[in-house]
This record gives sequence, C-alpha cells and structure tokens, in this order.
Amino acid sequence: MVETLLRFRVILPIVLLALLLSLPFQLALAQEFGEEGEYALQEEYRIEINDVGDAHITDTITYDPVWFEEYGYVFEENPNLLSRRYRADTNVGEVENFNADIDSGDATITISFDTPGLAYNLADGWTVFGYGNYELVDEGDDEVKLHAAWTITNEFSLFEPMSLEEEVVIVLPAGAQGTAFDATTGAIEYDIPVAMEGAGFLEDNKTTLIIIFALVMAGSLILLIYIFTRQTQVPAALAASPAQPSTAAPKFCKKCGHPRSTTGERFCRKCGATLE
Repeated sequence: MVETLLRFRVILPIVLLALLLSLPFQLALAQEFGEEGEYALQEEYRIEINDVGDAHITDTITYDPVWFEEYGYVFEENPNLLSRRYRADTNVGEVENFNADIDSGDATITISFDTPGLAYNLADGWTVFGYGNYELVDEGDDEVKLHAAWTITNEFSLFEPMSLEEEVVIVLPAGAQGTAFDATTGAIEYDIPVAMEGAGFLEDNKTTLIIIFALVMAGSLILLIYIFTRQTQVPAALAASPAQPSTAAPKFCKKCGHPRSTTGERFCRKCGATLE
C-alpha cells in the first residue's frame, strides 16, 4: 500500500506537467481548426454565356444547417451583403438584375444576376478570364466544369473563416467550337463560327420578329389592293355620260382626195382644183 502511494506521488506530478506542457499545443490546434473553418460551405457557380459574350450567373451557396439557423437572419436583414462579393470581383463587371433567394429550410442562398461583356471577343476567338486557381473537371465544346477549394473570410461567411468547396459550370453558346481551359492563365477559350453569330438575337426575339413581319406583310397587301382597285375605277362623270361621236364629217378633194380644210377653202391645197 505504501509502495503504491509512493508511486502515485511520483507519477502524478509527471502527468500534471505533461498536461501543462501540452495545453498550448491543444489551444493552437483548436485555433487552427477554427481558422480552417469549423463549418463548411458548398458552392455551385453557374455561368451561361450568350453569343455576344453577355452572361447570366446563378450562384447557389449551401451552408451548415446549424450555423445558418443561428446566423442566417443576418442575410435577410442585410441583403446588400450578398452583392458586395460580386461587385468587388475583378472577373465581373456590371451587376444587373440582381436577385437573392434565401431558403432557411435548406440553409441555402441562391443568387442570380446578369453581367454584360463577361467574355471578350479577341483576335483568335472568345475568352473568359479569371480562373487561374481552379482545376479542370470536365471540358466540352458547350460546357466547362472547374473546381476549387478555399478558406474564405468574407461577407458570405460573415467574416468567420470557413472552408469552401466550389464548382464552376460555364455553359457556352450553342455552336461553340475548339473550347479549351488554359490552367496557366486561368482562361477559357472558345470559338463561334461566323454563321452562328447573331443567331442568339434572332432566337431570343423570334416571336416579336414574327409579329412585326406579319404586320408588314399585311400592310403591303392592303396597299397593293388599294393601288390595283384605284387604277381600275372609272370616273363618275365619264360613266354617267358616254362619249358622243363627232358631228363634223371630214371632206376630201374630189379630184386628188386630199383632205379639205373646214375653214371654207375654195381651191385644193394639193392639186389646185376648185372645191365645191
């Protein structure tokens, strides 16, 4: 019993010293875990580009339900927080038609907006810049998928460090060819055949153009009918009184047959014969 007590007295200070020495490490580990983000975000950033380089963007961010239940109300009370990120993004120029849909039940925020001129028409084709830190997931003529992992501290995390898994889906115009992602520059390059350029405007405004064309054709038909019917109408004065034959009968020289004047000539102007 005495021997066990002596051992306990020897071991206890050693254990306490070890715990004391390991405390800074445990605190640092906990702090590091917090910096890396105790809560994680999932983001799908979908970009749909038309044939003139304008883009419609839909950004869906999924939060940890526990965190969002406690802090999600901040976004509802301050929706301007959600637009700051895009207005500060060097890849996005103007932000138009901005809309934010906050779904507390699914702990998601879905943001949509338009930005003109996201893709640049350069000498060797169209280019979208700004994805230098992304990895290529899939590449096709009409779509490119990229992936990135971050630790963010911005408005979307209410400035709390959080880890973020982001997927970018870039939907290119119909008919795009030669699509390629350049990992060194972070640019997506593609080409649109000349015959396809402008097709988007015709397709987007097909109904309006059909209506305008139909109205023009109807107006042209009415004008044509008016012109033809106007040319075939007979003036009322002429229709009411038919033309009367002339009462003056022509006279001729009995000798040579030359027409006579009706002014009372006595001799023919051609043969000189006396006129009766």
